[in-house]
Amino acid sequence: MKKQQPDLNRRSLLKALTIGGTASVAIAATGVSVAQANETKVSTKNVDGYHETAHIRSYYNSLRG
Repeated sequence: MKKQQPDLNRRSLLKALTIGGTASVAIAATGVSVAQANETKVSTKNVDGYHETAHIRSYYNSLRG
C-alpha cells in the first residue's frame, strides 16, 4: 500500500488563514482602525487637482465613526 503525500498547498492555505486571523485579532485588540493605519496628509498646495472641502471632510469623518 502506497503512503499518501501531504498536500502542501492546503497546509500553506491553512497557515495563511491562521496568520491572517491572528493579525486581525491583534489589530482589533490594540484599537487601531484601518482608517487610522492608512491615514495620509492631503496636500493643499495643488490647486488644480483634489480639494478637500468641509463637506468632504465631514463625509470622511462619518466613515470613521
